[in-house]
Amino acid sequence: MNHPHRRLGWIASKGSDRFEIDLREHGKITSLDGVTFRGNDGRVLAAGILRAIESAVSRGEPVAEVVDRYRPRSKRAEVVRAFGRFCDHIDELVAAGDRSQRTASEYRRIERSEIGWWKSRNIDDIKYAALEDWDRDLAKRGLAPKSRKNYLGALRAACVWLVRRGEMKAVPPFPIVAVPDVLPTIIPRATADEIIELIEEPMRGPFILASRMGLRPGEVRALDVADVDRSREPWRLRVTKAVQGSNSDSPIGPTKNRSERILPIHPDVRAWLERHVDWAGRLTRAPLFVLPRSGKRWSHGAFYKRWAKARAGITDASLYQGTKHSFASDALEAGIGMEHIRKMLGHSDPRSTERYARLSDESLEVFTRR
Repeated sequence: MNHPHRRLGWIASKGSDRFEIDLREHGKITSLDGVTFRGNDGRVLAAGILRAIESAVSRGEPVAEVVDRYRPRSKRAEVVRAFGRFCDHIDELVAAGDRSQRTASEYRRIERSEIGWWKSRNIDDIKYAALEDWDRDLAKRGLAPKSRKNYLGALRAACVWLVRRGEMKAVPPFPIVAVPDVLPTIIPRATADEIIELIEEPMRGPFILASRMGLRPGEVRALDVADVDRSREPWRLRVTKAVQGSNSDSPIGPTKNRSERILPIHPDVRAWLERHVDWAGRLTRAPLFVLPRSGKRWSHGAFYKRWAKARAGITDASLYQGTKHSFASDALEAGIGMEHIRKMLGHSDPRSTERYARLSDESLEVFTRR
């Protein structure tokens, strides 16, 4: 060697025809891509690898990083396996009430349908070039920009988790997918009222609340009788949690932005509560809204299906669009400031409020006729 002081190790014999690279305190390398250094060819290959390592170190590259390039890759570190372990981690968070079942289901769907593209690649292969190739392949197969963005985002979330665990050095840069901004459907207050009137009176409460106060469906389903404060005027509603799944008995966890909101209860909501709620349930943590037949909390499916049945022939606005979105626009038309609307909706990002709180077409028509 021209630089003996830079020698990191030597080629050692392991029996009659096998060799290894002994790197002293940096460990040993016994194979390349699963093939052991065997016979004279193996010895020559090992010597070449040792020279390559020493050359890279002499150029100033960190020893640990250079050596890691030649270490055997664990199956545990394959992208497909690593993403599966990430999904297992999300399932554990769902069980603890810290993540929603919908999030876990979406990650599992991506695992089944798209992560297989990475096959036996190692997590160290997650580089910008490979990510760009994956995105191009998704586009060639006709996947919409929003879907491609979601798939890249899911893999990025897994990378962040692996970095936190110390299994990955850094999160690589990811391609940016431009997604066309599709504005949410907005219906006027009168249309929302027309739909709600078609829902049976005993089942109408959660829809009135979502429409009048802008809560997310998961937040409405999670409310307890004890969350209503009748000790002062106007009554107040404490919003601190949301159902983290689709079923009536799904775990209840924090709200989307993990913050508490104390909201004045709308008179229409109060009127329905006074007619239908047994306030003794405050002591037993009884749900505020239950399905009449089962006495259980509303499931995700029951909530959305009842809205869909009532809105048929009137509008194609979903429950979320017809209540939360339309509440925001109704508040804007009433002259409520954007910051107050943001607090009511529980948005951490003002841009979300701006997207929801926009004037309906009817309001714009009235404005242009002035």
